[in-house]
Amino acid sequence: MPFTPLDQFYKWERETPDHIFLRQPIQGQWHTYTYGQAGQEIRKVVAGLKAMNLPPQSKIALLSKNCAHWIMADLAIWMCGHVSVPMYPSLSAHAIRYMLEHSECKAIFLGKLDDYHKQQPGIPESITKISFPIYGPNEGKSWDALLNFTSAIENFQPLPETTATIIYSSGTTGTPKGVMLSFGAFDFFGKAVIRDFEMDKPYPFFSYLPLSHIAERAYIEMGVLYSGSNISFAESLEKLGQNLSEVQPVLFGGVPRIFAKFQEGVLSRLSQKKLDLLLALPIIRSLIKKYIQKKIGLSKAKAIVCGAAPIPVSLLKWFQKIGLSIHEVYGLTEDCGYSHGDHGSQFKYGTVGRAWPGV
Repeated sequence: MPFTPLDQFYKWERETPDHIFLRQPIQGQWHTYTYGQAGQEIRKVVAGLKAMNLPPQSKIALLSKNCAHWIMADLAIWMCGHVSVPMYPSLSAHAIRYMLEHSECKAIFLGKLDDYHKQQPGIPESITKISFPIYGPNEGKSWDALLNFTSAIENFQPLPETTATIIYSSGTTGTPKGVMLSFGAFDFFGKAVIRDFEMDKPYPFFSYLPLSHIAERAYIEMGVLYSGSNISFAESLEKLGQNLSEVQPVLFGGVPRIFAKFQEGVLSRLSQKKLDLLLALPIIRSLIKKYIQKKIGLSKAKAIVCGAAPIPVSLLKWFQKIGLSIHEVYGLTEDCGYSHGDHGSQFKYGTVGRAWPGV
């Protein structure tokens, strides 16, 4: 049985090389990478990283909004035998410098960023910069230059106890803490998420919450790698709704605010009074529910989860009326996000459910 996320990627790369792995919107057009194409590109980047002759288990940072190259860079870092250190794309220069120095990073991948000129002073000159194509800041080495290396790289097989990543806390209660997570921890979560959410075949996933946070890293990155699915990304905050509606993902997670925004969007076009009237009509009810679900982008969602803060019960009940059940979940960075969320058939508002199996 595979026991790391890398084993899972190798499996799909070998067995389903023509299946879509990553979908990136650029200027309104979807650009795709199959498992085979992504594997080739990742391996060339791995060869480029190896040419830097960094010590084993070197720390390499990721500073970018979510995108296809974020996932490929993460896998490339792992395939090199190094440790990825993701950073929130909105961090200040001061916070970036602290994390880079604290984790002793040797290199940093730079991608989609809004205020890189303000963040740039936080990156010490001693750290090698590698910029993503298309949306990178074009500093240091370029991703495309690394693609000139050969892709003939052997599959790296880390042990389950090997550190895979260091995820820093938000720092709201003091200095950010670096949480060390192993490949075995990710393997445990990956197997759990496809079991608990019944991800029995490849599905469309959608990534928009920061991949530097454990929730997106575990539920989305691991969910996809362990089910052989694909990830679509949002082109921008302005196009989030449009992109989500185009994808109709099987698993969707958010914070209370995003669900409140969905509600606001619906009620801006259809008053609550009129919505209640339509939902009271037996013939119309199912049609209006499906219409709203599709407009929001959740018509095919097998699981909708909410975390980070309590969501108002009134909002949960509103979504229930349009046929969408939102399950509150709870987890910690330290436990790879796996703690509570099993609501089962005894759904109870205002709770994060029962402990997941094994907790």
